[in-house]
Amino acid sequence: MSQSTSVRRRRFRSLARAFSWHRRKLAVVAAILAVLTGVAAVNPEGPPTRRVVRATTELAGGAVIRAGDLELDDIAAAAAPAGAVGDPGGVIGAVLSGPVAEGQVITPLDLLADRSTLPAGRVIAPLRLADTDLAGLLRPGEIVDVMGADPQAAKAAVVASGVRVVTIPAVEDADTARNVGALVLVEVSLAEAAALARAAVSGTLTVLWR
Repeated sequence: MSQSTSVRRRRFRSLARAFSWHRRKLAVVAAILAVLTGVAAVNPEGPPTRRVVRATTELAGGAVIRAGDLELDDIAAAAAPAGAVGDPGGVIGAVLSGPVAEGQVITPLDLLADRSTLPAGRVIAPLRLADTDLAGLLRPGEIVDVMGADPQAAKAAVVASGVRVVTIPAVEDADTARNVGALVLVEVSLAEAAALARAAVSGTLTVLWR
């Protein structure tokens, strides 16, 4: 056997060993990729999420929101209510328009509108209802008629029509003990606010649902 032939054979065996080593390496990489592909198939990427603000505890209507009352949470975007608040800084210090349950996602509907956003000629007026149980049935946003009853004159009449309930603050223990009724805040015109004040002085007030 010539020397050149021997050299060629040694080179061929070296190439064969190198090819075999790289083939084993490629096989390992392929196996790893197959495993990763299988894991991805078993655990597909979840649905899109949205960061929302939740209440950390039960809050009463009319309460001023504090930083400790809120927490951030990521939920499925499809499950987020319309207008869900995503920045707690935007609602700290705001007043709740109604009661909020623990864990409830905060939306603009839960917040008392800024007085500066009221239409021209409209105001938020206090309405003291004699029946606290009746006030407990009211919900922010409802439209009601307010009726005043004068026991001395033995008559009753509608004082304001189409009044929007803004919020129902929580009943204080002192108010319950003094039996002074329940406070409700309503949106009315200036003339209706004056009529409600006069009716409250001369008698008691109640509401009628439409």
